[in-house]
Amino acid sequence: MYGVIYLIQFPDEQDPEIQSLELYPTYEEAEQRSREIVSEFINEYGEDQIEYATVDDPVTVMYNGEVTGYAFIEKVSNLADAEV
Repeated sequence: MYGVIYLIQFPDEQDPEIQSLELYPTYEEAEQRSREIVSEFINEYGEDQIEYATVDDPVTVMYNGEVTGYAFIEKVSNLADAEV
């Protein structure tokens, strides 16, 4: 099982805000959700720079020149592996 944690850092705030924490049974589904989060970020804040998550670097970084968003993918349980 994989978790997707979505945070946003606004320029005039010291700490990032948690937007969501979601669980998915496979890495592929979690990665797909991180790409959906990118689309939502671009629609809301615009786009300057996007770095997508990979298996080796599971952090998506979104930046529009002021606001920074992060979508972390983390394995949280072997439950899905055991059920297959």
